[in-house]
Amino acid sequence: MQNLSEYAIIYHISFRRFSILTGKTHLAVGTAAALCITYPSDFKELALCIIASSVGSVVCDVDVKSSDSRRDLNRITALTVIVGIALLFAEYKFNLGITKNFNRESDMFRLVLGFISFIAVCTFGKYQPHRSFMHSIPALAILTGIIYFMYPALAPYFFIAMFSHIFIDLFNKKRVKLFYPLKKGICFRLCTADGKVNNILFFTGTVFSIFFFILAIFHILKWF
Repeated sequence: MQNLSEYAIIYHISFRRFSILTGKTHLAVGTAAALCITYPSDFKELALCIIASSVGSVVCDVDVKSSDSRRDLNRITALTVIVGIALLFAEYKFNLGITKNFNRESDMFRLVLGFISFIAVCTFGKYQPHRSFMHSIPALAILTGIIYFMYPALAPYFFIAMFSHIFIDLFNKKRVKLFYPLKKGICFRLCTADGKVNNILFFTGTVFSIFFFILAIFHILKWF
């Protein structure tokens, strides 16, 4: 009986390890997808794309329970905050046009109310099982709607990044409750998120993120 318990614990740990992609991988892929699809045409759009896709690409995993995944998510969150502060400084220093655009499309009331709503939804999702509500179509629709209410210009980038996270997670062996609250989950069982798969996705996402970022800079500066 003791041996069976030990095997069960080992299996549980192994399954958790091989079914969760790291936050940095989702960040790389989500940012690359947003840059590729939206192709920002000025520095304002590029800045909004980076910050919104950074949040959208990792927000699904607020429901992770393992300490390693939680630590990884905390690092990504800290990085996102740093990027946001850097963008505010760039807006102040170089007048990217974000403030003017925000005043035209939204206001502080919508921003504050939307932020509170966003935190409330994420708090609910945090206490749900992994890959349930926060990896579902309802969550994608609700959170994108909140972002649109806060500041419409952010919504496309956020949606693409969050969608990419959910889509990638469908390919491994842990079911995703795409149609929450229905209990039945979906997974394609095509791969396991072990070191090799995770590293390939991270490397590919990083390369494409850098490529499309440089391409956007060249396009904005009209260097080609």
